[in-house]
Amino acid sequence: MCFEEILKVGALHIEAWYFKGLSLRRLRRFEEAIECFGVVVEVDPHYYKAWRNKALLLSELGQHQEALECIDNALKIESYDPRNWIVKGYVLHNVGRFEEAIDAYEKAIKMRPLGADARRAWNNKGAALDNLRRHEEAIECYDEAIVIDPFDSYAWNNKGVSFSALKKTTEAVECFQKAVEIEPNYATAWRNLGLAYNALQRHEEAEEALKRAKKLGF
Repeated sequence: MCFEEILKVGALHIEAWYFKGLSLRRLRRFEEAIECFGVVVEVDPHYYKAWRNKALLLSELGQHQEALECIDNALKIESYDPRNWIVKGYVLHNVGRFEEAIDAYEKAIKMRPLGADARRAWNNKGAALDNLRRHEEAIECYDEAIVIDPFDSYAWNNKGVSFSALKKTTEAVECFQKAVEIEPNYATAWRNLGLAYNALQRHEEAEEALKRAKKLGF
């Protein structure tokens, strides 16, 4: 039975509304997904996962204050789910409150030091540190993410960005190369690789990398 059929049978079937929201989120139909999560929390205000997902999508749409209110609601209900703290950090990051974002990511890491959630938190903490120009500390965070998952192309790319900011271009190239080796369709990493090659006067390789990035839609 599809989601629409379930909803016709019972308009207050919150699980159906929640999973419809997740499906719409995957399709990047964020406004419709937000409406679904809104129905869930209206029926069951303690459904913290719906608050969390609503917060994430509101932040994606630039509605940061409402996003903060939603993730705070999730944390009032469940403060021991590291994903709530990761989303809190993400929303804070998006409004430039990087120190507070770092604190949120550290809470998530402390709760669950291993696995995908910790990897995401380390990555995001590194990005916040980069925004504060604390690039060496950021690299340490990306290294932690890579220890958890050596095939995390985002961590490799982000580490390369940090090295570039430190003018360590050779090290940056190695990181970008690793990122595109793992994910050949990673347009941003190809562009970063091209720019790093240019900085090293490796212009033919730079041209090829930048062409690849353009072909991938960058």
